[in-house]
Amino acid sequence: MSQPATVTGALRQSFDWTGVSGRAVYATAFAAQILCLGAALIFAPTLPVMWVIVAVATFVFLGQMRRRMRDAGWRGGWMWVAMVPYLGFIPQLILLFRRSAGTPRRGENTTLRKVGWAVALAFCLLLAGRSSFYAPFWIPTGSMAPTLVHNDYLFSGSRFVTVARGDVVVFRHPVNGTDFVKRVIGLGGDTVQMVAGRVVLNGTTLPQTPAADFAETMERQGAYGTYPRCRNAPVALGETCLKTAAVETLPSGRSYTVLDIRPERTDDTEVVTVPDGHMFVLGDNRDNSADSRMPQAAGGIGTVPLENVKGRVRRVVFSLDGDPTRLFRRVP
Repeated sequence: MSQPATVTGALRQSFDWTGVSGRAVYATAFAAQILCLGAALIFAPTLPVMWVIVAVATFVFLGQMRRRMRDAGWRGGWMWVAMVPYLGFIPQLILLFRRSAGTPRRGENTTLRKVGWAVALAFCLLLAGRSSFYAPFWIPTGSMAPTLVHNDYLFSGSRFVTVARGDVVVFRHPVNGTDFVKRVIGLGGDTVQMVAGRVVLNGTTLPQTPAADFAETMERQGAYGTYPRCRNAPVALGETCLKTAAVETLPSGRSYTVLDIRPERTDDTEVVTVPDGHMFVLGDNRDNSADSRMPQAAGGIGTVPLENVKGRVRRVVFSLDGDPTRLFRRVP
């Protein structure tokens, strides 16, 4: 049968599983599905319609895959194997190279097939390395402002790193297993305490240098649609919300900006001795962060096992809000 020359042609053919499709058409459908899925993983938090696009692309691909199987002389049972998560990639990839049953097609467009193979291989490598070498993360709240703001999209680096004080890390919550991102303040053997909103690390108060106020617009933010808390409250919608900023410096000389709104009960805590193999973490937006200042028994994070670290954050990739100043922004 003739191959579709348009998207609508591919859609029509996807309803006809009795027909056949060559490698070029199949490779195009395969690459389109992978690219749509990748785009959805990035943009779906703010653009849910991406999942509708993924569903359409998947439907087209399944139809073209069944037609490709008929063209390659495969039995219908292979369709079920090809739909098994992860394992199904094996027959799907083989179909990119499998010749048509009987006389090989002549003049078939091999360029599209090669493109499809390259996209598939890259996607498989990303899946294989996701848990070990990188992990995508979307910032849903402002607990790490101004370092990371809501709707920042980033990749955390390999989990096979030595965590140091001052690192911003993505980790698994030790109780509920959800992903969090915070800054490491203390490691095994360290003592950490908050006194009047200042960090006391191993008996020494970390110095803070005043910085320009952090300003943001009073509006709903992040995944939960919450309003920011402001030092200059009350603030009307659309007006400027201010927080006091200061540059905090660790004994290693590493510096970063932290925020303060007003006195809170977490500004003063008991001394915590960090167990070996654990870390004490804080959000940079100190009055708007659930972190190690609250023990797990009180609903907080407490100290976190180092084995829960999923990766270290070095740069923001981009902002889902489209803010150009966030593009490849370095994380201090």
